[in-house]
Formats: sequence, C-alpha cells, structure tokens
Amino acid sequence: MDLEYTVIETVHQNNAGQVIKIDYEFDETVAIEASTSSSLSSIARQNKEKRNRTYDVTITREQYQGMTQQLSSALSFDAFISVLRPFITGYYKDDELERAFSALDRDRSGSINVRELNSFLPILNETANGEALNAYVRKVDANFDGNLSYDEFRSLVLRGIGRDIICNHL
Repeated sequence: MDLEYTVIETVHQNNAGQVIKIDYEFDETVAIEASTSSSLSSIARQNKEKRNRTYDVTITREQYQGMTQQLSSALSFDAFISVLRPFITGYYKDDELERAFSALDRDRSGSINVRELNSFLPILNETANGEALNAYVRKVDANFDGNLSYDEFRSLVLRGIGRDIICNHL
C-alpha cells in the first residue's frame, strides 16, 4: 500500500500580522497493489486500486475562541496554530516541532500526557476522546509510560498519526 498526500496551507493575517484564519486542504491517495494470476495461463496481472479522500480544515481566531470557552485548558489560538501545522502536514521545519511540543507540555514535565493532548485535539475532532488518544499514544510509546516524550511525539507527527487523528481515522 502506497500513501501519497498533499497539503495546502493558507494563512490569513490582519494588518498587524496576527493570524486570523488558517485553511488546510488535504488530499490523500492510497494505492493498493494486488497481484492476480489466472490458472488457465501464466499471465500475472498487477492491479492497482486508488482511493482518494479530501479533507478541508478552516478555523478562524474568532471561531476558535468561541469553541474553547467550554474548555478550561484550551491552548491560545497562536499556540494551537503552532501545534496544528506539524500535526496536519506530518513534517516540520526549523524549531516548529519543539514549539509544538512545548505548547502541549502544559505542566512542563518534559512529556505530553493524554490530558494535555486533549487540550488541542477536540477542537478539530470531537470524537478524539481519551480512550482513542491512548490507543494512538500506545503506537509510539516506546517506554510504555502512557506519555509522549519529545522523540515519541516526533514519531507521532512523522508517522502521520497526528494527521490520522485530525482527519478522523479513529
């Protein structure tokens, strides 16, 4: 199975340079190869099936602030945006990942627990509950402590697990 994806990010800023809206267009193509052969002949065929999915995420500062009024531990909009970019793209540049990790590590313990992860994800995916998040954390939790160290968080992002959570692949 081959997975290909493209992400287009559009950032809207006000005159002061403050981000007021961010759009992500995410196209995912999965190619599945299946070999078949006929018993009547020695011809082997390669079949390739492609499945496409498109996701659009748009969030404004105003929308975000309205949604987070019900969450006591929600990130600021700017911190949310710094976490969102590597999560949804599956990659990062410069110190983006360190900033994202720091924004999520609210108690400054050096790791991210599910409660801290929950301060970010329900805004984008209301089905991302503690049980589902624990299942995703277990996929990269090398030391089995239920928390994400920086390296485990990096693995979660690079393996596209964050994107899977956001795109509702729960």
